[in-house]
Amino acid sequence: MGEQWTLESAAREKAPGLHPFAGARLRVFLRHALLTPGLDPRTRYQRFIAGVAQAVRFPFATMEGVLHNAAIRRHIPSAPPIFLIGHWRSGTTHLHNLMSRDPQFGFLKFSETTMPLDMLGPLLPFACSRIEKALPETRGFDDVKLALEEPQEEEMALGNLQRHGYYGVYHFPTDMAGQRDRAMFFEGLSGAEKRRFKQDYEFLVRKVAYVKQGQRTLFKNPPSTTRMKLILEMFPDAKFIHIVRNPWPVFSSTCGKFPRIFNAFAWQPFQKVDIPGFVLDTYEKVMRRYLEDRRELNLPAHQLAETTYERITADPVGEIGRLYDQLGIGGKAKGLDTIAAYAGTLKGYRRNVHRIEPEHAAAIRERWAFAFAEWGYDPGPPDEIEVAEAGETH
Repeated sequence: MGEQWTLESAAREKAPGLHPFAGARLRVFLRHALLTPGLDPRTRYQRFIAGVAQAVRFPFATMEGVLHNAAIRRHIPSAPPIFLIGHWRSGTTHLHNLMSRDPQFGFLKFSETTMPLDMLGPLLPFACSRIEKALPETRGFDDVKLALEEPQEEEMALGNLQRHGYYGVYHFPTDMAGQRDRAMFFEGLSGAEKRRFKQDYEFLVRKVAYVKQGQRTLFKNPPSTTRMKLILEMFPDAKFIHIVRNPWPVFSSTCGKFPRIFNAFAWQPFQKVDIPGFVLDTYEKVMRRYLEDRRELNLPAHQLAETTYERITADPVGEIGRLYDQLGIGGKAKGLDTIAAYAGTLKGYRRNVHRIEPEHAAAIRERWAFAFAEWGYDPGPPDEIEVAEAGETH
C-alpha cells in the first residue's frame, strides 16, 4: 500500500481529474457546484471536468430515461432483493465480492454506480474506457481491487440521483455530521426530500433488476444499515445480511480510509477534520440504531441473517452456505462452487497493523461497550492493534 496517507499529505496531492459528480443528475451537480460554500481551489480542474462530462452526458441520460424509465418503474424483481449491511470496514465488501461470484446474483458494478442514469446507453462503454485509465489498482486505504466490472455499493449512485447521500461526508467535509445524519437518519429532511430519497432508491433497485433480468439482485451498502424500515416499505420481502467485526480494527481501519478518499472526493478543505471523533460518534449512532430496528422489526430468520467478519474469513464457503440455508436462497451447490474458486485466489491478502492513541482506546472501551457485549468480542485490543503509550510522541 505504500506510505501511509495523512490529511496533510492528501491535501498536498493533486485531486484526480474524475469525480463521482460527473455522473450525477444535472440538477444535483449544479446545486453542489454552484451553491456549496467554501469550495477548495485544489479541485477547480476536477469540477471543470465534471461540468464538461455533464454537458456530454445530458442528451444520453435524457434519451435513456425516455426509452426505459417507465418500464423500469413497472418492473417487478424476480425474487426479493438481498441487502448486505453493516458498519464500514466490517467486511461488507469482502462478503459482497464473495457472494457476487455466484452467477445467480445480479449486482451494481462500479461503472454503473458512477453513472446510474446512463447504464443502458452507448455512453457507458465509452466512459469506462476513459475512467479505466485514471482508476488506481486498489482503493488505496486497503488492498481491495478497484475495477469497473467489480461489484460496488449503491450509495454513490443514490448521491448522484438526489442531493442526500452518505458520500456527502466525503464530498463536503466541513459538514460531515450533517451529511451523515441527513442521509442515514433523515434528520432535518422535509417530507418531500424523504419521498424523493425513497423514490430514487426504489428506482435504482428496480433498474438494477431490470438490467440484470434473470438474476436475483444483490446489494451492499453500509449506510443502509440504518434504512431497513425504509427498504421494507419499498420491498416488504427484502432479505438482509448484517455483518459485524471486532470494533477495534473497525475503528482504526475506518479512520485510515479518510485521507485517501478526501483526496479524491472532497470539494472542501479537510485538513482540520476530527476523524477519530467522527468515527466514534458514527459507529455508536449506527450500531445502536441497527439494534433498535432489529428489535422493533423482529424480522423472521428467513429475512434477517447475521454473520461476522471473523467467520467469513475463517470459512467463507461454510458460512455463506449457512446464510443461504437460513435465508432460503436456492442454487446453493453451484453458487458455493464458484465462491470457493474465488476464495481460493485470496490467500495472499494481508491485513494491516494499526496504531490507536490512548484517548481513543479509552473512548472505544467506554462508548462502544454495548457492541463488545452484544456480539461477544473481547474488550481488549487484538494482536493487530497497537495502543500508544500515554504521552508518547510520533
